[in-house]
Amino acid sequence: MRMETEKEFPEEDKPDVTDTKKKTKKKGCNQEEVIAVLGHELGHWYHGHIYKPLIINQFIVLGMFYTFGVLVKNEKMLADFGFVAEQPTLIALSVIFDHIFGPVNSVIKTAMTYLTRCNEFQADRYAVGLGLGAKLQTSLSKLLTDNLSFPVADRLYSMFNYSHPP
Repeated sequence: MRMETEKEFPEEDKPDVTDTKKKTKKKGCNQEEVIAVLGHELGHWYHGHIYKPLIINQFIVLGMFYTFGVLVKNEKMLADFGFVAEQPTLIALSVIFDHIFGPVNSVIKTAMTYLTRCNEFQADRYAVGLGLGAKLQTSLSKLLTDNLSFPVADRLYSMFNYSHPP
């Protein structure tokens, strides 16, 4: 008994799945380039780039909790949003986090992106100091290609949105 697919596609006419998929070959990094990237990552460790943002974020969260604790009791703020007779905590939470922390978070995000980019440049300088600059440059080019990153980025946009320099 023959199967239906055999009737539709005889052996020589069956479509080849590998032909239908686009083949993309990734370049990857050779051993020297991997060592250069490792030198960059060691630069992050050497300069304490892990601890600085962690401590800064702890202060930001502490400041947000303190500000929320102060503002949640502010009856005038909720009255300005139309809640005169009652003071619902859930609405206060929404107002504080959406309307007050929203612009503050935009400023904090920009500052943290700037700090991260400074850390990246500092880690790059550390790798260059180890004599790995040329290999780091070629490995970063390969990583951009392999990750299908767009090679051209607007300077202003990347300054505010990219944690790593383009």
